[in-house]
Amino acid sequence: MICGVGIDIVDNRRIKYLLDKFSNHFINKYFTYNEINFCNSRIDVTNSFAKIFSIKEAIIKAISNKSGMTWQSTEILHNELGQPLAKVYCDLYGNLPNNKYSIHISTSDEKNYSVSMAIIEYIA
Repeated sequence: MICGVGIDIVDNRRIKYLLDKFSNHFINKYFTYNEINFCNSRIDVTNSFAKIFSIKEAIIKAISNKSGMTWQSTEILHNELGQPLAKVYCDLYGNLPNNKYSIHISTSDEKNYSVSMAIIEYIA
């Protein structure tokens, strides 16, 4: 059963501005240690931060932020094929037995934009 769907689009130029102007303050507020290392290892650092920011926004929209989730309570990791995976460190839905859910993510980017979609599925 689908519990939530969220979508977000980010202007990568806005992320570049925030990285240039607020650097560590911006990075440490919105990204985890592993996300920062991942983004800094990529050729296009700005687009990497923008995509992860977009994924987190989509997840927040999918849960309607009912859980009080913060930027640091979800982490976007990548499998061996580069597919983004969400690791959540908070109770997304207190009403779901044993928090049995799966988060499906799809993301894409162009030069100036990153877009992401998140679907939260209850697993019976």
